[in-house]
Amino acid sequence: MLVSLKWLQELVDVPADTTAFVDRLNLTGTAVKSVHTAGAALEGVVVGHILTKERHPEADKLWVTTVDVGAEEPVQIVCGAQNFEAGDKVPVALVGATLPNGLTIKKAKLRGVESRGMNCSADELGLGGEHDGLLILPADAPVGVPFAQYQGLSDTILELEITPNRPDCLAVVGVAREIGAVYGVESRGVVASPVETGAPVADSVRVSIDRNELCPRYTARLIRNVTIGASPQWLAERVIACGTRSISNVVDITNYVMFELGQPLHAFDADLLTRDADGMVTIGVRTAVTGEQLTTLDGAKRDLSDDMLVITDASGPIALAGVMGGESTEVHGATVNILLEAASFEPSSVSRTSRRLGLFSEASSRFEKNVDRAACVAALDRAAELMAELCGGEVAPGVIDVYPLPAEPVHLTLRSDRLCSLLGADIPAEESAGILRRLGCDVSVSDASADGAHAATLDVAVPTFRPDLLREIDLIEEVLRIYGMDRIESTLPSGSGRLGELTRDQKWRERIGATLRACGLNETMTYSFADPADTDD
Repeated sequence: MLVSLKWLQELVDVPADTTAFVDRLNLTGTAVKSVHTAGAALEGVVVGHILTKERHPEADKLWVTTVDVGAEEPVQIVCGAQNFEAGDKVPVALVGATLPNGLTIKKAKLRGVESRGMNCSADELGLGGEHDGLLILPADAPVGVPFAQYQGLSDTILELEITPNRPDCLAVVGVAREIGAVYGVESRGVVASPVETGAPVADSVRVSIDRNELCPRYTARLIRNVTIGASPQWLAERVIACGTRSISNVVDITNYVMFELGQPLHAFDADLLTRDADGMVTIGVRTAVTGEQLTTLDGAKRDLSDDMLVITDASGPIALAGVMGGESTEVHGATVNILLEAASFEPSSVSRTSRRLGLFSEASSRFEKNVDRAACVAALDRAAELMAELCGGEVAPGVIDVYPLPAEPVHLTLRSDRLCSLLGADIPAEESAGILRRLGCDVSVSDASADGAHAATLDVAVPTFRPDLLREIDLIEEVLRIYGMDRIESTLPSGSGRLGELTRDQKWRERIGATLRACGLNETMTYSFADPADTDD
């Protein structure tokens, strides 16, 4: 899971000391595998000012430009783009720069004219958008300044190792909630309320689920009159920071919401869905019939079996549930109306389909770890609101919500005296309650009796996004990891009357060592590796 610190800072107050912050996260079990610097891939790309533009003497579609890049002399660059004029400010990759697509810029001769650099498009810089035209910058862009610095692309990216029992941390809001719990601050959630207009979605779409146990919830929204195009820069930056490429505004929005809230979404071109005889679109959720085929978004034709869950319309399968959509209903440049899906699929079903077909995706990795079905509509609303804002879409009133197996919060009791006994530390009940509340639990505390006969207890309603909290001991572990194991005083276990003895292997090691030393060999015992700071006074 890749997480942008810029993004996190919008949801929770992140400490300025990144090293100490990473160390603290590691102590809580949210392991940080590595820390990356975004914008490093654009080293050698600067803001340039095109001084002259002349037709290439040997090629009708090429231009010879001279560009001020902040050096002592302008550089000559041959350029094939057609959308610029002399006086424009553009990003320029200097000789020696390696672009995100792997291209290394070298001195070259194009049709006999020397070129010392490349004027760049947004796509060539990994920012999405059109690739056949230069990225034209504002007239006040400072010449010679590193492009990543000018665009504010510098960011710190945390690569987190999320354990399978923590699906909530496969979302930026989940990581922010975790950080808020660790540092004792409130994290900020994301709430959306899309403006609705036009005919209700229920007038044209219905949903039928054949296997409730494999699909406990399926929700959908209809967004009309969208305009497909390049994503705004901030959106492209966010999805790129999370490890995927920018494709288009609609597709990027579905990925953005998945990374933000942890709920995978799928967008169908509503006009490509086959209608029933009555003119309605019926979205079905069922297992495939052995022998059915589906061409997925990657262009591969897949042979399906009867244990694979599929999404269908009147024509047959249109998507592999929780894994990948079908090519026949894919969103494309001329798409106008979107049917947006947010659903919950049984983890083992998604895992089985994904592995059998050798088809893995960001969506399948989340469904395999148990997506919170209670959050489907919230994710739909967030994506619909963004599509209205960024794509000019009109959100149809209402949500199709088929919910045969509602998620129910687990209720647990945490005994304060039991917690203190197991941890060997006197942690007040209110402090334990505060930790659990910051983690999203609903907690009420019953006071201890005056005579001490009854310790305080905590009644805890566990949120549905934490399927790993099932027992009292799970709550105790949560309190411990957030409170900090480093704050618990180390003690030796009691064991009166026990006689220590070497194991059989230890005895053999001792005998072998004594024999080798008796033969004249020297034994060396070195210091263990340690952080040099551990030896400072």
